[in-house]
Amino acid sequence: MKSTCLTVCLSTLALTACAVPTHEQPRDISAPADCPKDWTTLSSLDERVKQLSPEMRQERCLLRDERRIANAGDVEKNLDGHPELKSKIDDFNRRATQWYATSAYAILKDPSPEMYSISQTHDGGDRNNDFSLNQNMRILTDDWNRFWMWGFPSMLSPTPIMDTSGQPR
Repeated sequence: MKSTCLTVCLSTLALTACAVPTHEQPRDISAPADCPKDWTTLSSLDERVKQLSPEMRQERCLLRDERRIANAGDVEKNLDGHPELKSKIDDFNRRATQWYATSAYAILKDPSPEMYSISQTHDGGDRNNDFSLNQNMRILTDDWNRFWMWGFPSMLSPTPIMDTSGQPR
C-alpha cells in the first residue's frame, strides 16, 4: 500500500512539475504575428500579398520600384538616405497590415485569437493549471505525511512510563 502511494505521489509530482504553459500569449489583433515588417520586400506570389486589395498591390509594386531605383536595384537595403520614401513605405506598411488583419483571410484563419480552448482564454487556462497544480501539491504533501506516518498522532501514551523494577538507574 505504501509503495503504491509513493509511486502515485512521485508520478504526480513528476507530471505536475513539468506543467509549463507552452502557448503564445494573445497577440494584438491589429498586427498579426504573420505580418511582415516591410510589405515591399515580399514576393508577389506570397499569400499575404494576394490578400491585399488590387489597389494596395498596385501601390506596393510602385513603392517597390521606387525603392529599387533609390537603392540602385537592392530592395532589401536600408532607406536612411531617403526620408520621404521611407515615410511613404512606413505609411503603406501600416495600412497594409491593418488591411490584412481585418481581411476575411486573416479572420477565418484565426476567428478567436483570444481563446486557448473551446471555453477558456489563455489567462483562464493558466489559472486552471495553477489551481490544479496547487491542489495536487497539497494532496501530495498529505500523502507524503501519511507515508512517513506524520499524518496522524501517535497511539502511544503521552505520559511517561514509570520504572517499576525497583532497580536504581
